[in-house]
Amino acid sequence: MVQFLRSLLPWRPLPYVLALLTTMVILCIHMLPSVDSMLNENNTQISHVFLRSQINYHKEIAPFARRPLTTLLIEGSQHLFGFKAGYAFILVNFLLLGLSGVLIYWLSLILKATKWQGIINMMVFFTSFSVWFAFFPPVFTYDEPLQYCLLLTAIIAFVRRKWFWYVTLFSLAMVARETSVLLLPALILLLPGTENHPREKLGPNLKKNGFLILSPILFYGCYIIFFIYHQRLLHATHTEIASRYSCFLENIESTKNLVESVVSIFITLGPFLYFTCFYLNQKGNEAWKTSFVYAFLLTALINTPLVFMTAFARESRLFALPLIFLWPVFMQLLTDYLKPLSLKTTYQKLLENRKMLLLLGMLILTSFLFCFVYYPSLELGENTYFAGYIFSVYLVLSLHYCTYKTLSK
Repeated sequence: MVQFLRSLLPWRPLPYVLALLTTMVILCIHMLPSVDSMLNENNTQISHVFLRSQINYHKEIAPFARRPLTTLLIEGSQHLFGFKAGYAFILVNFLLLGLSGVLIYWLSLILKATKWQGIINMMVFFTSFSVWFAFFPPVFTYDEPLQYCLLLTAIIAFVRRKWFWYVTLFSLAMVARETSVLLLPALILLLPGTENHPREKLGPNLKKNGFLILSPILFYGCYIIFFIYHQRLLHATHTEIASRYSCFLENIESTKNLVESVVSIFITLGPFLYFTCFYLNQKGNEAWKTSFVYAFLLTALINTPLVFMTAFARESRLFALPLIFLWPVFMQLLTDYLKPLSLKTTYQKLLENRKMLLLLGMLILTSFLFCFVYYPSLELGENTYFAGYIFSVYLVLSLHYCTYKTLSK
């Protein structure tokens, strides 16, 4: 099977076909009659009324009204094609989701990934929890596909030192979602250069380009001041900011809410944090690759507590923002650590190691009891595949850890 897939690599449309097919699979999962998503509300019909209410909600409520770009695209496609609200919502968001995957592939190649690594990076993006279940409650994705597209194109411009396009695209990304600003500190870590750009010292580079990197803040500041006063949203904005602390209280209000919050963080960031720990423990890493890992960790360090304190932690898409730095370099960083999982000899040695085999069994049993006994008892993830996804991810991590320990002896 692997040989067959490798034989397809020279086929130039392959990444785009895979992006299209994967996006369609995600759409089909959201439309299954046995699940409850934003798109179908537990039936096989697109929920035009509910999606229309979501569009109106994002036009009328202050914190969402200041992010008008996705709504403009949806309503623009309605007027252009005469679509109902549900069709326009799905067309815009799934096109942007598919385009985000293609941009991950392009950025991977710019960062010197092989075509095979670029395709896997793209598939890692699509199978990440916050993307795979993007429109399931309580993930409730709306602006993120557009934000990902704008941020990825801005990072491509940044890597190529196309400063006009970087400033323009990053400013638009902040209009799409203001949380994009949280990536700016990490971009400074990438200033010395990447694999395809000559490395320079951080100090002189920051002095020369620091203003350009931070200038989207200036443009967004001008936009938001104009927008708030033009739309007369000053009072509503004050009220919204003052009410943010209530989100934190709800995140820890009960055992159910706390478990849901912790699981949301774990399933979004946990697998990536696990593998980056392996990378950082290795000596002799290339500096530009390590810069992307530090960019991911710095953004996660800023974004995670901020989301937990000011938003509903169950909306796992909010924790995924730092992954922008990791998705395009995932296989460049971790090929050596993931390769043993594809080798027959790895499992033969694991079967011979009774201690690791026992540990693997205990980890799998613990995960099974949590995902299929305790988690459902809290009435979380009903009519979803969340428990199965969490179990699958934990199984892969457990298997990787046990095989790694077996081979390292």
